[in-house]
Amino acid sequence: MYAMSAAPTTPLRKTILVIDDEDSLRELLEDELTAIGYKVATARNGAEGLEKLQSIQPDLIICDRAMPAMTGYELLERLRAVYPQYRHVPFIFLTAMTNRQDKVAVEPFKPAAYLEKPLDFDVLAATIENALADAA
Repeated sequence: MYAMSAAPTTPLRKTILVIDDEDSLRELLEDELTAIGYKVATARNGAEGLEKLQSIQPDLIICDRAMPAMTGYELLERLRAVYPQYRHVPFIFLTAMTNRQDKVAVEPFKPAAYLEKPLDFDVLAATIENALADAA
């Protein structure tokens, strides 16, 4: 399962878009991130995430790498190339893909981080805080 622990609450009311095809993880992330003070929107795949971007302005995106309909890689590539308003939004991959070649393949699109599952929530929370601070 996924390791969860209490993370420091944040005074920020930043919006995070969580995109993952695994229902239980998506729901867990929504609950945990909401509990520490973030507004959270969710999507089940990259295509749905792209659609959500039409109605919300996320401050950060957490996205699985391998999903049906549109992969996280395809979504990030499209965001960086076609949507200039999202070029500087921090993008964190959260993936079970542990192959170094996969991580290298996404580097040209400058994700804020590439985290591997199973999830360590403390690491994710710190990564989010750092990515948001770097984007400010």
